[in-house]
Amino acid sequence: MTIEVELPLEIELLMKASRELETLVRKRIELDIAESIKNDIFICGVLNTLLKRSDLTLEDANELDHMMKREMMKRLGWRK
Repeated sequence: MTIEVELPLEIELLMKASRELETLVRKRIELDIAESIKNDIFICGVLNTLLKRSDLTLEDANELDHMMKREMMKRLGWRK
């Protein structure tokens, strides 16, 4: 699978100047993305296991979601 990643110009210029640096950055990005995906899959599995035993409906979850977002926006001063 190919993923396009946009890097800051200064990093891109340094990578063009050094093949070793390009390889290092490419490997680092691949490892970071793979680790993030692995962690996300693990968390999804844990949450799915917890939710299987829950009595909450989809409507309950949506209501909680909106309530939490409203409260966060109020605390951040984005909403009154």
